[in-house]
Amino acid sequence: MRRRDERGSSLLLVLVVITVIATALAALLSRADTAERVSKSLRDQTVASYASDGAMEAAINNLRNSSYNGETGQRCFGLSDTLSLVLFNGLDSAAVTCRPDPKQVIVNCCNRPTNAVLALGRIPGESGLVVDQPADSTLQIHGTVLANSPVSVLAGQLDTSGLLSTAGSDPEYPAISSVPGHRALPSCTTPNALVTFLPGYYDDAAGLTALMKSDSPCRGSTWWFKPGTYYFDFHNTENPLLPNGSHAWTVGSGTLIGGTRVGPDACASPLDGAADGVRFVFGGDSRLEVKGGTAELCGTYSATEPPIAVQGLTSGAESVTALDGRPTSVSLLSKFGLTATPARLSAVDGTAASWKSTAVNDSAPLTLSGYKLGSAIPAGSVLESAALKITHRHSDPSTEDRLDLSVDVGAGTPVAASGAGGPGGTAYRTETVPLDSEALAQAVYDGSFDGLSVALTARLAAKDDTEDIDAVRLELSYIAPALRAADGCVTAGPYPSNTSACALVSGPVFVQGTVDAPLGVLDLTVAPGTPPVVSGGVVVRALRITATGKLTGVVISRPDDSPGFTFGVQLTAYICPGALLCPASGRPALQARIGLVDADPAHPAAGRRAVTVLGWWRAG
Repeated sequence: MRRRDERGSSLLLVLVVITVIATALAALLSRADTAERVSKSLRDQTVASYASDGAMEAAINNLRNSSYNGETGQRCFGLSDTLSLVLFNGLDSAAVTCRPDPKQVIVNCCNRPTNAVLALGRIPGESGLVVDQPADSTLQIHGTVLANSPVSVLAGQLDTSGLLSTAGSDPEYPAISSVPGHRALPSCTTPNALVTFLPGYYDDAAGLTALMKSDSPCRGSTWWFKPGTYYFDFHNTENPLLPNGSHAWTVGSGTLIGGTRVGPDACASPLDGAADGVRFVFGGDSRLEVKGGTAELCGTYSATEPPIAVQGLTSGAESVTALDGRPTSVSLLSKFGLTATPARLSAVDGTAASWKSTAVNDSAPLTLSGYKLGSAIPAGSVLESAALKITHRHSDPSTEDRLDLSVDVGAGTPVAASGAGGPGGTAYRTETVPLDSEALAQAVYDGSFDGLSVALTARLAAKDDTEDIDAVRLELSYIAPALRAADGCVTAGPYPSNTSACALVSGPVFVQGTVDAPLGVLDLTVAPGTPPVVSGGVVVRALRITATGKLTGVVISRPDDSPGFTFGVQLTAYICPGALLCPASGRPALQARIGLVDADPAHPAAGRRAVTVLGWWRAG
């Protein structure tokens, strides 16, 4: 048998072995390369993680040392909402963007009432809380009710967080310390307009009522009281310059808004942020009645006291101020000659200006001016009295002298008056000449009184009689605007059975804030489906709530404590390895949400802010 040819078989075997070894070696090299790439990726991720953490910490530290609080026009990082960090991590750059959350405020035991309702009254026959509603209605109060007098639910149910009958006391929240500047009422001649009021002192209830009547030229308007403090102490029965009427300010039409406007008929709640609001302060028997339209008042947030929107004063009284005015200049050309000087005519001291008659029925004119008072009279003051005190004598005992005067107060018609005089002798006598001048009263009320001038004419019947004028002084007294404790019908009771009693505030009034009126009554009208009529608690003598239909929501609320931060921002970090500039776009490396805590959210103190991390997460 012929042998088979096996040439080339060894070569085939060698090729197989080489192929197997090459495949194994390729797999090994690929595995090594993959491991190296994975290791590099992990290193890069770790570096990026550290870089993004560092960028985020830099952004947080920047905010901690700033006064940024999200006010209009502010930027998180000074001039921009993006913090650019150039080569901050070796050759890597980063960018962190900031977006503010809706504002929050801190609410705690220091700036909210303890109770939703604190009724302090103890007048016999007067309930601390009266609820008048349909039989199928439930009036809800979020918070406890503490009343020193009985609680009367005339129909339906009362749902509260607690009903306490222990003795309650006035928390004595701070009141304003001084009367703001006097304001005149704004003018308006068009219905459905926006009528703007400025903070200050208002004393004319009749004027306010006439402006807001349902048939006034300005009917149906929005009565906007800009943020600030308003003091209402009406003097329509005491000041003859004001229209006569009661001290009840009645809103008969339109919408009354007090605070920062957030719409055509609403104001910004102090519990939604640090927007400025109003404080309506009432003195004496001044009061507010809403009989047409609606009213909403929003207080101002404070970290140390409740956001009081309505306050009735518990202390203070008016007083009469008496001032003397003396001449500072005297006419040089007069028959009294050089004896007539301001010094001689200012004080009762026996050193007089003298003139001797040269004919029967002789006369000598003398003009004096000045009479500036020692201190300025504040606008809104009420003139009590004004008179010239003229101390004089003449020598002839057989005749009587006479003094004619014309007093110019700078506006209006000069006041003409006469002093009857008397027989001559050695003793001085003082004539009192009343200055019954509407112009003078108006100048005092306007705060524009700046002195007066007196044209005096001395008349002597006999020849060679001598007239000595020792002093011509102005005595003026007035009542300046003052913080006055509640009085009159506001403090009378029991309400409403006593017809002499009245509520401090009554009608459909919404208060975003706290009502603080320990001596007064709050009488509110509530319609179904409305938000809380008082969102910051009430401190009153008595509270009366009348529902016009079935109620379903909370009517009076005391705010709950806040979660512990006042203002939050969303931060997003972007890392750009090896780049000089880093755009804030693409896939973020890290995101966080932080809260900034300030003692006074409206005025953050840079470097003294607390920071709390609310969330921290990486993309993917």
